[in-house]
Amino acid sequence: MYFEEVQIGDTFVSRPREISQEDVERFAELTGDRNPIHLDPEYAAHSPFGHRIAHGLLSLSLALGLWSAAGITRGSLVALVAIEDARFLFPVSPGDSVHLSCVLKEKRELSSKPDSGLALYEHELLNGENQVVLRFRVTVLLKRRQPPPSA
Repeated sequence: MYFEEVQIGDTFVSRPREISQEDVERFAELTGDRNPIHLDPEYAAHSPFGHRIAHGLLSLSLALGLWSAAGITRGSLVALVAIEDARFLFPVSPGDSVHLSCVLKEKRELSSKPDSGLALYEHELLNGENQVVLRFRVTVLLKRRQPPPSA
């Protein structure tokens, strides 16, 4: 959807996605974050969680992937401008199913970029029990379908 098509209050809920231990291992390999809380079942069994948990940034990345896969901004997204106020509220574990809910909270025209505008979305990643496990805000630059007429 283009800048002029999105409206404050627009809401989207993604399809669910199960997080696997393979996802966690691949993320650890990709990022180099090999903390044993994510990878070592014996170590994780003695942690406050009692089992392995997914990386917080894996959860954030998967949330953005669910948003992207929905195609809301396909063809109109110019750039990711900011990710703010990320709050990791509860751990996500391999085997958990998560889904994303997001709401457009603000949009702003840019005099310096008449062919696009800023859109701020609030996101919540929820587990299978509909418990919010992650909350964050994303600002993106969206193309306009047609730039406004010059004054």
